[in-house]
Amino acid sequence: MNSNKLILLLVLGVFTFALGDAQEKKDNTGTNPANFTYDTRFYSEMASLPNSAGSYLTNFFEFRWPLGKDLAKAAGVENDHMLNNLGKKFGTRMRFRYRDLNINSPEGAFGNSNISGIGDMDMRLLWMAYASSNVIIVPGLEATFNTSSHEALGFDANVLAPTLFFVFPGLLGKGSLFAPGYQYLFDMDGGDNNKISRSQLDLYFVWLLGKGANWLIVDPQIIVDHDTDMFPALVEVEYGYMIKALPGASVYVRPGAGIGSDRPYDWNCEFGLKFIWR
Repeated sequence: MNSNKLILLLVLGVFTFALGDAQEKKDNTGTNPANFTYDTRFYSEMASLPNSAGSYLTNFFEFRWPLGKDLAKAAGVENDHMLNNLGKKFGTRMRFRYRDLNINSPEGAFGNSNISGIGDMDMRLLWMAYASSNVIIVPGLEATFNTSSHEALGFDANVLAPTLFFVFPGLLGKGSLFAPGYQYLFDMDGGDNNKISRSQLDLYFVWLLGKGANWLIVDPQIIVDHDTDMFPALVEVEYGYMIKALPGASVYVRPGAGIGSDRPYDWNCEFGLKFIWR
């Protein structure tokens, strides 16, 4: 058995954990990946490609929701305590993209061109498998669908990505959060032309400031491409604050930089608006 299959089996094996008692969070910053809430997000990311190869602007629309209450309502048993509590254990996300890509690469596949259109759409399911005051374990599964209007605007393939992350509240002081995560992406189409096989390690640090009115995130990421043996890295820093006049709403800015000769971009910057409600 090769290492990729072993890693995948280990991630999926977490799904055999018994469900633990989850602790309900009172955090509307949207920075805790294990806090399943209803929220809507609008954000844009701009980036400069390496070696002056171009730039892109991607606009995102994202919607997240816990499953329990929706399932109970659909089944006509809204007073069912067990079904309603599923919302504390399972969270979902749906995300859409629209991208403007400016390519400046005369020797590349697309030459010098401007390409705009719909990007890939993805869906994710997370399960809070275990929760205590010290650690929360959350496995999940993410699927990205080849919905882009041009092959340059997405993976040009249908991609599946098992995910596993751990949340350590207060590990770095009061109001802090450390949530390292691992994700393995592979091509579901089975062809050789668009083969995707890569691991992503995400080191995610959060500090809530001003009693939750503001936050700071430091997010180093390492990507391992198992086909090319490339190891690009990214570092992003986010600062956000709650909008007092609009409960549950917040804005943030997230600049970042690529590291290494095979980095996906030289620099990027993301701006976002979030609306969170219970």
